[in-house]
Amino acid sequence: MKYLKRSLVIAAAVFALPLLYSCSDDDDGISGEEVKNDFHLAFASGSEANSATIVQGVSDLSSGIISSQKGHELESARTARIFASADGSTIYSLNYTEGTIEKLSYLGGDLYTRVGRIDASVPLGVKSLRFTKLNEELASLHYVRATPLYDSETGEVYQKHSVIASIGILDLETMTLLEGYNKEIEVELGEELSALGYYISRIDAPVVSGSKLYYGAAVSKWNASSGKAEATDRTFTLVVDYPSLTNATAISTTAVKGATNGYRTPTQHVNEAGEILQLVSGNEEVHIVKIKDGQYLSSFDYDLSNLLGKAVASNGWFYAGNGIGYIPYEDLSKDKIQIGVNPDGEPSYSAMWKLARMDFNKGTVVDLNVPDNLWLTQYQSSVVRDGIFYIALSPVGSNGNIYMFDVDSESPDGTPGAGITGTGADQYYIGIY
Repeated sequence: MKYLKRSLVIAAAVFALPLLYSCSDDDDGISGEEVKNDFHLAFASGSEANSATIVQGVSDLSSGIISSQKGHELESARTARIFASADGSTIYSLNYTEGTIEKLSYLGGDLYTRVGRIDASVPLGVKSLRFTKLNEELASLHYVRATPLYDSETGEVYQKHSVIASIGILDLETMTLLEGYNKEIEVELGEELSALGYYISRIDAPVVSGSKLYYGAAVSKWNASSGKAEATDRTFTLVVDYPSLTNATAISTTAVKGATNGYRTPTQHVNEAGEILQLVSGNEEVHIVKIKDGQYLSSFDYDLSNLLGKAVASNGWFYAGNGIGYIPYEDLSKDKIQIGVNPDGEPSYSAMWKLARMDFNKGTVVDLNVPDNLWLTQYQSSVVRDGIFYIALSPVGSNGNIYMFDVDSESPDGTPGAGITGTGADQYYIGIY
């Protein structure tokens, strides 16, 4: 596939110890004035190794044709994780499995120029870290690893898992890590739960509420007899003091069970009351629960599966404000379709994805009318602007559209906007920013 603008990968050996920060200004020779308030549309070609991620700016999503053949190619050994500034003038992109984050200034259309870059794999000690923009000034870089521990005498009696987090807070202006970053944060689950074999295996999608950072978590339970992990019957969230990154503990509930870290779609949002609305997905059920003052609220459980009346799964959702959310979900009642290939070149399959509007105030859901044969596992970002929710929807291997939904409306029908073209086998649009 030919793209009009390709990133130049330049090895800039400019180090600012101890952060090993590297940056190059205007390294692609492009200059111009920053453009604000445009949308950015991202496209991925290949969901596994040797993938490409393309981004382009668009001023109007309501009409016209948007082609995947245009755009700027981001650094991406795997599909890049992308965030944008609120005014659209800047893009931040994680090169996943390499641990580098680039900062791009947007000059209009498919013109982007890199203005900053950091290799966070060195200070945090891992290349497969994850990246989440927390606000307009700061972002989180994070990773967790878990190792089973056995008694020192025989090496056969299981004791617990050691859970170690690596977390750093990135200054988005300077593209340097703040003091206090730590690649060896010991996570406490409590003696009882640890002895029972519970451990956190992945963290992502953090949000800030008060003086705490809350990370969604994937949790397993170790079976000491088989030496294998099993599905958990609980839900966990990692909590650390912010911005000191100390006192790493886990909060837990048995009211729902499943993962809260998601995949590439955000799973957690802070509502107007400062409460965290968190997605929990597992066992063919999806729930939205609340966390307040560091505790799960037993009084709130938005059961999407029950409201839709079918088995579903999801990787995340989008908050439109005032108790309204939009959630892409996998309809497990449908037959699976081929959506691409795995790293071995074998066909990969998924049930059809759909989209629903959630109203937490009324406790209701509207199953929205969207095209069949969607695959939204990799979908990262949507935008709410002037009361309209924008999402890029394209059936597997077919052209699609930008869809626009009135946030205040309970109608299942949205308005098709600009056409989006160029999708194919394992090639798809992954977000609007």
